[in-house]
Amino acid sequence: MNRRSFLRSLALAPVLPSALSLSMLSNRAQAAGLNYQAVNFSAPAVMPQVINIFLYGGASELAGNLTNIGDINLHSENSYTGAFGGGILNQRDGNTDPFNGGQPQITPHGFWAGAGGTYMEDMLASGDLSVYRTIHRRKNGTRSHREAIFINQKGALDVENSPGLGTRLALMLHTHRNALAGSGCVLADGRSIGSFDDGLLGLPLPFVSFEGQTTAYAQDPAMATPMPLRDLSLNANLDNPYSRLGGITGNDVVNSRIDQLVADLSGQADRFNKARTGFTAREAMAALVGDLQDARSAELPLVADGDPDRDNATGRLIYPNNGFANQIRAAVTLAIHNPSTLYASVGTPGLGGWDDHNNAVDRYRGRFAQLMQALRVAAKHIRLMHNRNIASGAQRRTDNIIINVWGDFGRLVNLNNSRGWDHANNQNLYTIGGAGVRPSGASALGKVVGTTERVGRTKTNNQYTQPTNDSYEAEAMSIAASMYGYFGAQNPQVMTADPVFNPDGDVPLDEQLAGKSPLF
Repeated sequence: MNRRSFLRSLALAPVLPSALSLSMLSNRAQAAGLNYQAVNFSAPAVMPQVINIFLYGGASELAGNLTNIGDINLHSENSYTGAFGGGILNQRDGNTDPFNGGQPQITPHGFWAGAGGTYMEDMLASGDLSVYRTIHRRKNGTRSHREAIFINQKGALDVENSPGLGTRLALMLHTHRNALAGSGCVLADGRSIGSFDDGLLGLPLPFVSFEGQTTAYAQDPAMATPMPLRDLSLNANLDNPYSRLGGITGNDVVNSRIDQLVADLSGQADRFNKARTGFTAREAMAALVGDLQDARSAELPLVADGDPDRDNATGRLIYPNNGFANQIRAAVTLAIHNPSTLYASVGTPGLGGWDDHNNAVDRYRGRFAQLMQALRVAAKHIRLMHNRNIASGAQRRTDNIIINVWGDFGRLVNLNNSRGWDHANNQNLYTIGGAGVRPSGASALGKVVGTTERVGRTKTNNQYTQPTNDSYEAEAMSIAASMYGYFGAQNPQVMTADPVFNPDGDVPLDEQLAGKSPLF
């Protein structure tokens, strides 16, 4: 019996003794507890930093994959050329023509020019991006948002009892903290983990959310996360989460007086030691966040004449002016200027959700173009800050920063009668940067992996893409396994394994595969 049938049987069986059902669920929860000691851990030379951008709602793969568009258009209930213009079937001459419905839309690597494809081509050419076109659900083919989000944001098929990606990473590192501290592993600015007063637990802002509460930080029911490793929410302005009075005038004066009072009291009795330590930590955090805010508003690196992301007035790199670009700039700024931020969770504010059942013709292309334009700037921002000084005054490397972009699932390729696409199981992963911490180095980037085909009965709704028989494919859990591998897990599949639903777990993405040749 599968999980869904099991839960349904519980709901439909009122005569089942409550003690028995609670016992069953309790045993199931205990069985779900990860054995972090089972990880064969070898500390990385430099700590990675991962920014995960999740496309809630499940984005269509077509922005990054028009390789089947002729077949798709032929069999779709509604014409793609009628909806998006005849150019969607035609190959572009290079990567410089204006992109609109009347112009050829298929880029050399099969991206959709008007949906961010030109930006993707630029990032491929610069060696900043790889695209995996066959992240495909086979172990659990759910098309339910909740279940799919939980699976992908937890990196596990047990959606009810599993911790989130960020929490798993925190607990894996905490379990192996002594090996980490004694290994010589350093942050990107050269500081060793062991140089901090409490080692791993002394890192400031190691786990951050830019989207508030998120499944990525769901707690492990079998193991508590130490407070210093729990997630902390920041906004796009990098405001201090520990500030008092919410920025009301007089905040500095009041804070100073309260801190002095606590210091006086703490000097009189040991029972105030924890309070004194807490206030000291708060002051240190305030100083760090102040540095980050200065970095957030500081000028970006200079770029060459003719760079499409150049502010001609200043000659510097400039992000687009929209909500998502503001958030990704904040996340990248945090990662660059605080090398101890190991994992950051990001949504796509300002672009809306990606559940395009209807009106996709009007909305999809522009949103994906904004997404990819902001990511192109982010990739340059990271690359141009390599071996430069950061807010602390230290010099750092930036080839340890990885950005991953994916969502719940993919979408059908039939253009439905509401001018949109319904849920399906194939999606793209867009992964940027991190050549210094990926197992295959720079060769992991600058390529497209995976080949798809259209399947499904003509002129019906349930048409979708799937990997061809000879194509590489991976489950979404492999994205999580890759991340654990970057951080030192030599057998990261144990971090995605589940004794009931996925006993063997999932191995990392094969980043050594050769990329697809350009179409033309």
